[in-house]
Amino acid sequence: MVENSYPHLAELIGGWFHQDFDIEGETIEEIIGAFNRSSTPQQRLAVSADITEFLRANDARLDADFIRIFNPDIEPTGFAASTRAFLEEIARQIARG
Repeated sequence: MVENSYPHLAELIGGWFHQDFDIEGETIEEIIGAFNRSSTPQQRLAVSADITEFLRANDARLDADFIRIFNPDIEPTGFAASTRAFLEEIARQIARG
């Protein structure tokens, strides 16, 4: 993963949505539920802020920029209909705390 402007989101993607993601769960809800239980409110706010900024700044090339910036081990469309839907669902689940 390259250094980027979204360090908290990068940490979430690399640490929770890796090739062995199923250790924490099969769905975004299960994985983010585990993340929420092990993170602080400040960490969750920082990830949410990164998601909001990433979606705003990369709207025109969202899929390509997601892969370029985060080099993920997973396909977002394996969890949701699109990369945008994947990130928006993560943000919703984080907000649920």
